[in-house]
Amino acid sequence: MTCEICGGSGFTENPPEPPHPPTLNRCSCMLKRDIIRNLENGLRGLSSVPSSRSSNLRGLEKKDLLITSGQEFLSHLKHVVANMPTTWAFKVASDAELVTAWLGSIGLQGKDILDPDAYMVSTQYVTIPDLVVPPDLLIIRMGVKVARNQAASEVLAEAVNTRFHEHRPTWIWEEPSYPLNPGHMFWSDKLGWTLSQHFERVSGLRIPDPITGTKPSSVKILQPSSGNSSKKSLRGGK
Repeated sequence: MTCEICGGSGFTENPPEPPHPPTLNRCSCMLKRDIIRNLENGLRGLSSVPSSRSSNLRGLEKKDLLITSGQEFLSHLKHVVANMPTTWAFKVASDAELVTAWLGSIGLQGKDILDPDAYMVSTQYVTIPDLVVPPDLLIIRMGVKVARNQAASEVLAEAVNTRFHEHRPTWIWEEPSYPLNPGHMFWSDKLGWTLSQHFERVSGLRIPDPITGTKPSSVKILQPSSGNSSKKSLRGGK
């Protein structure tokens, strides 16, 4: 559909001020196009998710979060991304994609790949850093990987550790029905310590009222523990 403001050119012309040549303004339709492109670059289909008029996650883009939520998280994520500069990059990567990237590095070393998902290995991401380093914000979606892999816990720990090393924030998105706790295939004691010390926990997200935009009062944001521990973190500290 052609824009009624710019006629599809993407620009509007300011009134002339002789003897200066006319100047152009970027049309608002271009901004909308760029926002949609950024949404789709980070997660295919996100631009079609129902929008949330407000979100408790707004302003937390530079923090490490462990988010317990169902599909309503996507409405909040869309709101956050749509209100960031279109040059700001994010990516939603599943736990299965992390393992696939790790399997790619194993394949390059000529080692046998003992994983039911070995057929998914591609050349797009051949190492974990290839997948997790570039975006300004990485969201790791848990619960996609089903087939067990002995290295799963180390793979997630390496992804989080890599983001720490690059001083880039990470959001870990877990489903309420399958929390990232002991017994989870991606769980490790080191990861648990890091989550407790450096990640804020967010739960109770809902889609705000579509008319008033009222934020639900049930949202909980728990700060990381400030207590000391003798266990090593993924940063290598004690």
